[in-house]
Formats: sequence, structure tokens, C-alpha cells
Amino acid sequence: MNAGRIGFFGLLLLLGGGVAAGGQRGQDRLLAEIRQIQSQLAELTEAQTKLGDAVQTMLDGRDAELAEARRNRADDRDAVERMERDISTLTAALAEMNERFSTLMAEVASVREAQRTAALAGAPIGGESGPGEAGDAAETGEGEETASGEVEVLDGPTITEIYMQAQSDYLQGRYELAIGGFETVVEGGSELADDARYFIGDALLAQDRLEPALDQFEIVIRDFPDSQRIGDAWFKRGVILRRLGHESDAREIFEDILDVFAGTSAALAAQRELESMGPRDPG
Repeated sequence: MNAGRIGFFGLLLLLGGGVAAGGQRGQDRLLAEIRQIQSQLAELTEAQTKLGDAVQTMLDGRDAELAEARRNRADDRDAVERMERDISTLTAALAEMNERFSTLMAEVASVREAQRTAALAGAPIGGESGPGEAGDAAETGEGEETASGEVEVLDGPTITEIYMQAQSDYLQGRYELAIGGFETVVEGGSELADDARYFIGDALLAQDRLEPALDQFEIVIRDFPDSQRIGDAWFKRGVILRRLGHESDAREIFEDILDVFAGTSAALAAQRELESMGPRDPG
């Protein structure tokens, strides 16, 4: 009986020791897992900190870029406003100049008409003279004052005056009047004929009369190879060909302008046209 009791209690002690040992191993595993979780949590915390720093850096950079962009926009607005003010001032000055020029031309025409009328009536302006003298003045149309002090009849407007009036009409959008004036300059065989021919083409182009405008620019290219307008005439020819659907021909013209007229306003304009056309089709 005592031996049985001792065996039973020994078994309990043995089992108790096994349970305790198993519990200790479980605690050790639990502690190891907790330490692993803590390590991972520390790594995540560090990564989160770094990510937060990176995000903050990006936000700071964005704020700086936005501030710079706002400053640039403000500067751009100021520049545009200054440019608009300058354009407005220049436009007003040009309008005033054109008005004064038109008034002056009207006064000149009025004086000439009065002189012709006076000469035909035998009563020249500026002094007394006989009908014969007035008739001589009307016939000769010379630009000198006679010995008696009379003012002789003036000739019509000069080619330069006609050209200037045509330019004024062109700038103010009176294209038909401008074309008529420029055609008179061309017919007069003046040294301004190349400019006049060019502006006839430009006035036609402004009215979308593409084919007649193209003819005018081709005349400038053919008849005035040494003209200062030659590069611009080539450019306008390319523009018209592009608008007529001949994009390949227009591209070749713009590329040639870059080589032949490098550094000119025509070359800069041709470069812009090429950029707007995009890359050449490899096919």
C-alpha cells in the first residue's frame, strides 16, 4: 500500500515537472515571438519615419515650386501688362501719326487743287501776274517761284508719298486701298517696287486670297532676288503652300530658309512653323 502511494506521488511529480518544462518552453517561444514582433515594429517605425521625412521633403519642395511658380506668374502678368501698355501706347501713337499723315495728304491735295484752279483762272496764288504767265505755269508745272512772286502749280503726289499712304492704309486694314497704292508704286518703276509687290501679297494674304497672294510673293522671289524682302517672301510662300495642303513642299521651303537665311526673322518664323508641323514622316 505504501509502495503504491509512493509510485502514484512520484508519477504526479514527474508529470508536474513535464508540464512545468513544457510551460517554460511555451513562455520562451512567446517571448521570442514578442521580441521578433518588437523588432519588426521597430523596423516599421523607422521606415515610417523615413517615409514621413521623404514626404515632408517632397511637400517642402512642392511648396517651394508653387511659390516660385506664383512668383513667375506674377512676373509674367507684370510683363504682359507692361507689354499691353506699350502696345496700347504705340497703337495710339501710330493711329495719331496716320491721322496726321492723312490730314497732311488731304491738305496737300487741297493746295494743289486750289493752285490748279487759280492757274486756270489766271489768278495764281501768291502775287499778281497776267493770264499768259498763269498759263505758262499751269503748262510747265515746274516747282520754282516766278520773278513776280507767284506760286506755280505743283505736280501730283510723289511715288514715296503714295507708298507711305499705301502703308498707312495697309496698317489700318484698308487692304483694297493699300493694294491700289502699292500697284501705282510698282507701275512707277520705283526702287520701292519690291516692297510694294511684297505688301500687295501680304494684303491679299490677309484677305485669305491665297492664290493671288502666292503669285505676288513668287514675283518678288523671281524679279527681286537681291531684295531685303526675299527671305520673308520665301517664308510667306511656304505658309501659303501649307495652307493650300502642300505640306511637304512647305516643309522643304522652311528647312531651306533655315540654311539660306539663318539668323533672320524669316528663319525664326520658319523654325516655329516646322515645330508646329511635327517630325517628318519617315515614310
